[in-house]
Amino acid sequence: MPIRGGRRGRRVMDEEEPLPEEVEMEENLRRELQNKFKPMFDEHGREGLPLKNLRDELIDEGITEHIPDDRVRELLVRADGDGDAHITYKEFMEMMTRDLTKAERSAFRSVLRDAIADILPKHMREDFIANYTCCPPPIFMITISLVEIIIFVVYAMELKDTSNPVTANSGVPTYSPLIYLPKRRYEAWRFITYMFIHQGYLHIVSNLVFQLLLGLPLEMVNKFWRILVIYVLGVIAGSLAHSVTDHDVALAGASGGCYALIGAHIASVIVNWKEMNYKCFEGSICRFLLSAPVRLTLLLTFSILDTGNAVYRRFFDANATTKIGISAHIGGLLAGLLLGIPILRNIKELPWEKTLGWVTLAIYLLFVSFAMFFNGLYPGYPDTDWTPL
Repeated sequence: MPIRGGRRGRRVMDEEEPLPEEVEMEENLRRELQNKFKPMFDEHGREGLPLKNLRDELIDEGITEHIPDDRVRELLVRADGDGDAHITYKEFMEMMTRDLTKAERSAFRSVLRDAIADILPKHMREDFIANYTCCPPPIFMITISLVEIIIFVVYAMELKDTSNPVTANSGVPTYSPLIYLPKRRYEAWRFITYMFIHQGYLHIVSNLVFQLLLGLPLEMVNKFWRILVIYVLGVIAGSLAHSVTDHDVALAGASGGCYALIGAHIASVIVNWKEMNYKCFEGSICRFLLSAPVRLTLLLTFSILDTGNAVYRRFFDANATTKIGISAHIGGLLAGLLLGIPILRNIKELPWEKTLGWVTLAIYLLFVSFAMFFNGLYPGYPDTDWTPL
């Protein structure tokens, strides 16, 4: 209907202006699509996704259960605005926000991610090693290592002129609000921050070498946030396991996080077994050494030897001056294994791997819940120290 527009005269409203909530919904949709799909389009370069491959993958993922095949073909052809048989990210966004009905949009979003992942360049789908990249750089492992070094140096300076100076194997600031102390378990942050406290130079050096050798390669494939989650949750699992088994022993060191990285490596081998074995007997010796069986053998051998050494020093070495938190090692290892399956990058996820990921996540959550209840209800802990810090 005509409306008056002041000095601009009359204009005709061809369509209703969108409601504010509709505008907000579209902006949220664009943001969600960008976060979810743009990185995957970026991996295909400027040319975009091959249209035929995308259509085939969409059908394999079950799109025709929701949208007729002819309609899928029509939408994709229309989206290919320049007719080059490829769909770019810009064309994809226009299709998702302009051409689809609400029901079609929901159906596409439910299957599109798996479809795009399946048409990654062949070498990236089949070859695990091809997925290593320093862009972005592995910032988490470097950052957490620097923080641990700084905190160690600060406490080493404080203890320098005391009766408990830092040496190769001694010198731990038991007064620190960061260390885990059984009698101050109500200070929940200690279940995480104990990783910043180390007993002697050898302790921190071994942990740093350990976590950098294991963590940097993981982060180069899985990006920083996945490794951050696994490392921190491994630290928590380590302290919880320790608190359940060693009721009156303090805990320091990043071994829970380090062993979580071992568990994460094992998880990565499990879900990427085929991709890690890509041309392992046809390429260089390096490719063979990075194959799944070799990785798994090395990881298990190291874990068994290190745990055996810890058991000996804890229970059979009469000259040992400290108690090694064996359960913290085991807790971190299991956390890395259980969480690595659902969290770490899976180059080609199979249905059973997705199911396994949910199962292992549930097991981790059950363990954490049990340990928390145990800490709250078990009467055998030392008397609580309520003294202010």
